[in-house]
Amino acid sequence: MQVNIGESIVVPGCGVGTVEAVESMDLTGTGTPEDLYRISFEDGDQRKMWVPVSRVAEQNLRPVMSAELVEQTWEVIRSQEAPDARATWNRRQRRYSEMLMSNSPRALAELLGELAAVRSEKPLSFTEKRMFRQVWDLLVGEISASTGDTREAVEAHMEKVVPPAAT
Repeated sequence: MQVNIGESIVVPGCGVGTVEAVESMDLTGTGTPEDLYRISFEDGDQRKMWVPVSRVAEQNLRPVMSAELVEQTWEVIRSQEAPDARATWNRRQRRYSEMLMSNSPRALAELLGELAAVRSEKPLSFTEKRMFRQVWDLLVGEISASTGDTREAVEAHMEKVVPPAAT
């Protein structure tokens, strides 16, 4: 994948970041510098990360989803159902973690929809709530970057799409 300075990209588990620069650093201590992309995240924390140019594909970085894919994302969220009650939490957690780190917009939408379906039937556990919030934030950030809408506008739409919590 070709990455350009100023371009927004999606980093697995971190969200949408902007490629600020290419910097050379000696990572191995051998005196041979390696080129790294400096990526900043505008989520209020002003986090930064550096990714070796040679490992972009390996790190599973990808461009922000297209506007057409946003509509499909809403449909995937709406269509999810709660998992079989017999599925153990360990297996679901492993699957949820894999979906979260897959960096696929569809997998993230499936995860959010499934957690929302569970949430509509019973209160989520602490870990499920944390995962729900994380995938919510990742999708809101990416949809906002894709459509140009504010995070607040995307969250308002997301609240209409995601089933409400059980009371």
